[in-house]
Amino acid sequence: MIAYVVTDTLENYRKSSSWLNVKHVLEECSGDVCLILHYKQVCPALLAELRPWAVCHSGGSALYGDYDVLQTADYRRLVTGYEAAQIGFCGGHQLIAKFLGSTIGPMRKLRPGEPDLAGYLPGQFKEWGVYPVRVLRPDPLFEGLGKTIRVQEYHAWEVRKLGGKLPLLASTPGCKVQAFVHADRPVYGVQFHPEAASDNYPDGFAVLKNFFRLAKDHWGVQIPW
Repeated sequence: MIAYVVTDTLENYRKSSSWLNVKHVLEECSGDVCLILHYKQVCPALLAELRPWAVCHSGGSALYGDYDVLQTADYRRLVTGYEAAQIGFCGGHQLIAKFLGSTIGPMRKLRPGEPDLAGYLPGQFKEWGVYPVRVLRPDPLFEGLGKTIRVQEYHAWEVRKLGGKLPLLASTPGCKVQAFVHADRPVYGVQFHPEAASDNYPDGFAVLKNFFRLAKDHWGVQIPW
């Protein structure tokens, strides 16, 4: 079993069906059953019972100051102490980085004449759509891919400064921290959305398959199908 932890507000978790679409993608790429959890449902007892061999952390649309995801102790313990491989997408990437000693915040304001790419957080610079991301450092997460991947981006916040044990893996001109890995554990963050890949832009699928491959190796799991 793998786990997909939704990091958005409880209201958004309950009203959106998009989590189910991601579940199907993660099951296809991992070859195993995916359980969807809200971050408020995460606790040590549940993890001890279920023992997911990989954990994925969602993005979200709510601002961190409007709810308690950064203050939830059991969710923080999952990120900082659970032994399985983990990966965060977009907001999940930012939360993992924050819990591991990084600084996060909104991206810059739009410059005069610069187009606003989405109605979300008007006036704020955003990466919105398909972007080329430059891979800066070899890592199993990008095995089989070129030095530039093309992936979906939907964000107005970013990781501004990485913690000391989080080497930088990938960047874009507008957002320096596009991917990182923990120096001692298989814990990743990607600012982009690999789970939103498509047949036209399949690099995200390759990133997910690479992640699940290394997660299986780390956990020692074998999937029977």
